[in-house]
Amino acid sequence: MINYNIRKLINEFLFYNIDGYIIPKNDEFFSENVRKDRLKLFTNFSGSAGMAVILKKKNYLFVDGRYTLQAKKQAGKEFTVYEFPNSLPKNIFKNLVLGFDPNLFTKLQLNYFFGKKINFKTN
Repeated sequence: MINYNIRKLINEFLFYNIDGYIIPKNDEFFSENVRKDRLKLFTNFSGSAGMAVILKKKNYLFVDGRYTLQAKKQAGKEFTVYEFPNSLPKNIFKNLVLGFDPNLFTKLQLNYFFGKKINFKTN
């Protein structure tokens, strides 16, 4: 199931001219208790806080310290797991164009997590 959803998403990258896509846990109301759990759909991670970055050849899952072991177990080999705030995407990614849903992020969040070395494109 995970492989299928990831492959389907990656197939859209060429159409939208992006290198990857950001998937948060929260919904458009920034709630942790979500009806449509996008993060679980792609990562199998069921914790209450996290964010995934799906790239063409590698996938990343960022979680806080409470969930590191759980994330590694649930996401498996499909994802490299990093712990907030010790590791932030802005220290890992450079010169990428990442897609995201503007209803699920604030500009402040994107700047904090990704800095200025990433270009963003809304879907």
